[in-house]
Amino acid sequence: MKKIFAMILVLMLALGMFACTQPAAPATEEPAAEATAAPEATDASAEPAAEKVYKVAVLVPFIGDQSYFDSVNAGRLAVEEYPNVETTLIEMGEDKSKWESYYLDACDGGYDLIIGGNNDAEEYFYAAAQQYPDQKFFNFDYVNHVDLPNVYAVTYNTPELGYVAGVAASLVTTSTMEKANPEKIVGIVVGMDFPAMNDFVSGFCQSCYENGVQVLIGYPESFTDSAKAKEIALNMYKQGADVVWQVAGGAGLGVFEAAAEMDKYAFGVDSDQTIALSGQPNLAATIVTSFYKDCGASVKYAVDMLVAGTYPSGAQTLGIKEGAVGLIQNDQYISMVPQEIRDQITAQVAKVAAGEVSVISAVADDAAWQDIKTKATAAVD
Repeated sequence: MKKIFAMILVLMLALGMFACTQPAAPATEEPAAEATAAPEATDASAEPAAEKVYKVAVLVPFIGDQSYFDSVNAGRLAVEEYPNVETTLIEMGEDKSKWESYYLDACDGGYDLIIGGNNDAEEYFYAAAQQYPDQKFFNFDYVNHVDLPNVYAVTYNTPELGYVAGVAASLVTTSTMEKANPEKIVGIVVGMDFPAMNDFVSGFCQSCYENGVQVLIGYPESFTDSAKAKEIALNMYKQGADVVWQVAGGAGLGVFEAAAEMDKYAFGVDSDQTIALSGQPNLAATIVTSFYKDCGASVKYAVDMLVAGTYPSGAQTLGIKEGAVGLIQNDQYISMVPQEIRDQITAQVAKVAAGEVSVISAVADDAAWQDIKTKATAAVD
């Protein structure tokens, strides 16, 4: 009997020790058996929410210009790498009569953001934004902004960009660089003759005039006619220009062809065109530098705000201070341009960014633009 009792006592002590080693159960109002309901009974609301995927449509006439629209597409490709962003590139073609339907179709496509606009397409862009007030829009390069609560738009301080390009052109043409001639003449080939494009030219003419350099201006009246742009540039080089800046989108390819043929210098636009033309090294070799208007960066900026839930409305101007416009300082620029000239360009960029230079705008002040155009294009004594 004593042995049986002892065994029972040992067993009770062991059980008691085991119980003391377990963590205390959380206090519950219901029995534990009811708190741990059958595993197959699940509550969908308790499941982790799937991350939202943002759908973005980008509407441009075309890509492949190695300049303006390719910069926009580069921004689209950058956000396409985001795990929660899907993008659709919509090339509308050059027939503007079809652009309205492209925008309206996009509005019915279930996109979180529609990116488009710019000078050519603004009419259709803003008409669609008015018809679809719940759809978010981003105008990557506005000229005539319409203030709508569902639209965010940016423009770029292209007079500032033109001013810096004019400084660089003036320093090149008055330098002892290998291909610089004694004539103080430079050229600029501009896609079309209207205020938004002349905003590039106004600052360019202003800085060239301040430096005693004559400016030749040519308009192919096209952003795709490279043959016409080449013809204009060839004529400029024959008149004594040793550097020509192309501000003509895809047509600007003709400027590089002319520069290669005449063994002269050229400036690129919108992006690093030495990279864009890497497959044509004879053309890329003519480019001293490129003066960029970074539409791709603004596309990324807009999508970042969309994803962050902070998408704004209204309009904003981006310039040198914000890093939206400037010049490419790649290895070719460094090897081609003497340090002394690079230092002078850098100093002028800093002055413009600090607001120390008042730059003429063709859009804001037509009278001032016409005056500086007349002065800068006059023959230098």
